[in-house]
Amino acid sequence: MFTMRNTLAAFAIAAASLAFFATEASAYICQARSPTGSWGRGWHNYNLAYARQRALLECAVRTPRRYRCYITGCV
Repeated sequence: MFTMRNTLAAFAIAAASLAFFATEASAYICQARSPTGSWGRGWHNYNLAYARQRALLECAVRTPRRYRCYITGCV
């Protein structure tokens, strides 16, 4: 027999799992490339600026000096 406590516990578990999956779907993913073909990818759940910065940093590590990386897209 279901009690109010069991119903509330089930609702809390369902809401928590729904919130978890909603944040995964809303993550920002950015990609950067350089003229030499080097690339970098960055992501963050809530912050687009951090995802862009991380992609540029990852690209810069793989890029020779005197070449710049550019963001090619963010989703």
